[in-house]
Amino acid sequence: MGILRTILALAVVVYHSYKLFGLRMCGGQVAVEAFYMISGFYMALILNEKYVGVGCYKKFILSRFFRIFPVYWIVLMIALLLSLIGYYGFNNPYYLSRYINNYSCLSGLTIFYFVFENVMVIGQDILYFLKIDESCVPIFTYHVLSFKHTGYQYLLVPQAWSISIEFMFYLLAPFLVTKKVKWQLILVLIGLLCKFYFFNYEYLCYDPWTYRFFPFELAFFMSGSLAYVFYKYIEKKSVPSYIGCGMMCLLVLLVFGYEYIIIKDQLKNSLFYLLVLVSIPFIFHSFRDNKLDRYIGELSFSLYISHHLMVSVFRGYFFSNPHNMYLYGYTVVFCSLIIAFLLQKTIIKYVESYRIKLFS
Repeated sequence: MGILRTILALAVVVYHSYKLFGLRMCGGQVAVEAFYMISGFYMALILNEKYVGVGCYKKFILSRFFRIFPVYWIVLMIALLLSLIGYYGFNNPYYLSRYINNYSCLSGLTIFYFVFENVMVIGQDILYFLKIDESCVPIFTYHVLSFKHTGYQYLLVPQAWSISIEFMFYLLAPFLVTKKVKWQLILVLIGLLCKFYFFNYEYLCYDPWTYRFFPFELAFFMSGSLAYVFYKYIEKKSVPSYIGCGMMCLLVLLVFGYEYIIIKDQLKNSLFYLLVLVSIPFIFHSFRDNKLDRYIGELSFSLYISHHLMVSVFRGYFFSNPHNMYLYGYTVVFCSLIIAFLLQKTIIKYVESYRIKLFS
């Protein structure tokens, strides 16, 4: 499923920059929630087949920690360095602009909280539910995007909020994905029913409630776990590999041409998620021993976590030169892929080697 994961990461890059080949792709929400399902599948896989027995919870959490945090901290330091260079050299502080502009009114405790969240990651999604009032005090609100001064504007790696949600799932996953199917199914149904009710009857049908509220998103992770259960059913069967290949090609085409599917968004999203869920076991079955697919998939996290740097670097130029705007997406994607490749060949390579040695 490596190719699919990286295509979904690419959809987020396009969502934050500009369209490719005239296509906006599937957008941030759809890409992230599809990724939640894939993540649920993989966590069910390794927790049922690798991390089994006494002491495995600690090993699992530490393994996830080493897979995510070192790379994140490198990107965080690059974002900080970029902001300092921009501030002192070009009068553009990038990610530090909110800190600099509001330093005089922010309390020391508030600044500490924002810095803490940038470093620790877990809890960053909460900042998408915080507005900053006239006294520069963070206050919870149900519609934070209607305010000009918000908590998430203090993040140096803004897209890392999804890592917070991912890691919260990791903390719970050993207690959930190993349960009987009926309990997993109940969790999925409860999560989907809650999301449907609050979306349609409490009118929480806008960002950040759509895909940044962990209790609603747990259903997507757990549906991925159910996909693993089905994978175990077909694992030993002679399923032709072209089925998985065909499903992956179909999903990639849908991700690219998502905007041209002319049906209501809620129905379109639901059908797409259902197709992803059904496809995951077959795609994994077909590509589980494919080294190229695995290598491409390894780029997905580094592409996702680093791309916003390029979005910020090139935004000023392209917004000042709208006649070149059509090149914005290509430029960001190309440069982000180079950074992802460099991260993969340097930091990630050595961290992964150490992680595998430590937890083999």
